[in-house]
Amino acid sequence: MKHYLFLLLIPLMFACGESKEEIRLKSQVDSLMSITSEDQVAMNEYLKAFNEIQMNLNEIKEKENIITTQTTGDIELEDTDVEAINNDILAIYELMQENKKKLAYLRNKMDKSNSKNKELRTTIKLLNNSIVQKDIELTDLRSQLVQKNIDITELNLKIAAMDSSLAEMSFENVMKDSLITDQDVKLHTAFYIIDTKKNLKNKGILKSDGGFIGIGSNTKVKMKESEFTEVDIRETMEFSLNETKKVQLITDHPEGSYKFEQSANGKYIKLKVINADDFWKMSKYLVISIKE
Repeated sequence: MKHYLFLLLIPLMFACGESKEEIRLKSQVDSLMSITSEDQVAMNEYLKAFNEIQMNLNEIKEKENIITTQTTGDIELEDTDVEAINNDILAIYELMQENKKKLAYLRNKMDKSNSKNKELRTTIKLLNNSIVQKDIELTDLRSQLVQKNIDITELNLKIAAMDSSLAEMSFENVMKDSLITDQDVKLHTAFYIIDTKKNLKNKGILKSDGGFIGIGSNTKVKMKESEFTEVDIRETMEFSLNETKKVQLITDHPEGSYKFEQSANGKYIKLKVINADDFWKMSKYLVISIKE
């Protein structure tokens, strides 16, 4: 079957040079190269993903221009031409799906890292805007192909299946990420309490002989977790002692993994963790007895 097109034009999408949005996005990615405050390994990962998304957008633009060339003017399309157009559009949607997955990954990584980097957040926002705009253009392109009597029925079915698959994958990833996040939080959660020995006994944290209830009995100490303060061991490296005269570390923590700091008048002002992995490897509970 042949399709006849009479001077019907498909708009050139980004065919006439770079748009202002594209120029701004490239400038934003370039500006990230000069950032040194972020962990370099993490920054390299962001930049790699940004560049891959940009390369995909460039390839999409090239394929759009090919379709425009094929369908412009008073031309006659063979069945093979129509098949090629369908394949190009399908390839475009596959690239779009890759971009959406990469963008979702970047958002997740950004949220989990609690990064305050304004440049990174701005770049992710610009990438998202570019992808949303491209989605709109591709929907319009498909509509115009239908108006030109180009059969894209099978193509639409394939795209619908891809969209459904991406939605399911996104849901599964959310559930998976939620589980990983919960496990990660538990893995890096510890509990501490700083008080006088008398109060620690009254609260049930210390036994009558002054020993920690957590030794040999996880059940007992878990029942008392409400008396402790919860911390993330990756973030909390210091514990204030409020200039106490005497201090005793009740729980077991390897020597060399911490140190007590004193003020000029000899009072203890803080416990400082030097090596978090070593400090917490024997117990995720920190009990400090002080004497005011």
